[in-house]
Amino acid sequence: MTHKLSRNFQEIKDIKIPSIAEKQEEEIHEIEEKLIDDEIFIKKTLELNPKDGCELLFRRYYKPLCNHAIRYVYSKEIAEDLVSDVFYKFWKNESYKNIRSSFRSYLFISVRNTSFTYLRSEFNVVERTEHSNLVASAENHNADSICIYEETLHRVKLLVDSMPPQCKKIFLLSRFESKGNKEIAKELNLSLKTIEAHMGKALGIMRKGLKDYIAFLIIYGCLQ
Repeated sequence: MTHKLSRNFQEIKDIKIPSIAEKQEEEIHEIEEKLIDDEIFIKKTLELNPKDGCELLFRRYYKPLCNHAIRYVYSKEIAEDLVSDVFYKFWKNESYKNIRSSFRSYLFISVRNTSFTYLRSEFNVVERTEHSNLVASAENHNADSICIYEETLHRVKLLVDSMPPQCKKIFLLSRFESKGNKEIAKELNLSLKTIEAHMGKALGIMRKGLKDYIAFLIIYGCLQ
């Protein structure tokens, strides 16, 4: 009996329990395989029927791309408009014919480019001629420009976090939940003028912070 228990215990000891890191690596590998399978299927569909292929891409990536754009522009409606514009140009210009990277990578980079262009336009940054193009093409996206996007994302978050609590709350209700000033006033039991004042202050903080930052990048040649 003792020998049997000892043998069973040894068998249990010999069972290899995957570590958390190993499980995460397996999950990442599974996700990567799924993405590759999706890309292959979409590519074949695009070759057979471009319209169906673009519709597949739209259904697969529209929501993730909107969530990505929101991180930059802090507005659900604007993010949706920017992503829709990216897909429209993708279809109109037949960009799918010339993509050397993955469709997913191309679309996410395009949305980042478009979001950054929106920020520069929104905050009235005057560019010098030699720095008029942020990125010539999503295919030429490099590590330096990715760092710039991530730093800009960080800067946007810092600006929002720097707002007074009530001001920040109203700004996020407006931008993330697409609520109008009257709706926010009713929800928070505040006057419309108070909401408008907070929104004006929030937008002022964003405009000043991003305008100065993006102008700095352009002046010192960080944007090519």
